[in-house]
Amino acid sequence: MPAIAHVYRVMREDRGYYCLPEVDINIPFTLGMAALIQAELSPQTAVTAMTTGHRFGGPEALAAGLVDATAAEAEVLTSAVDRLTPLPGKNPGTLAAIKSTMYSAAAAALR
Repeated sequence: MPAIAHVYRVMREDRGYYCLPEVDINIPFTLGMAALIQAELSPQTAVTAMTTGHRFGGPEALAAGLVDATAAEAEVLTSAVDRLTPLPGKNPGTLAAIKSTMYSAAAAALR
């Protein structure tokens, strides 16, 4: 859940997995959690991730839209920082307002 709350996600391409294991550990999603997942993922990816607990490796997670990029272990941090380079200099208030609008349903459900 912490990863899905981030605007950008970068994952190692060769190791690890991305999954939502709630179905396997008997923790139903709250309305807020479900709203956030559904705001970030395509409908089919959300259904698969939420109902099966499928473990997506790096390339599969990228193809499914769970992550924005994959990188070799030594390049994960650089890749993540590079994704943020367009943001410095943008007005923080404007960015906050845009994000509030984009995620208004999820934010309301999380409250």
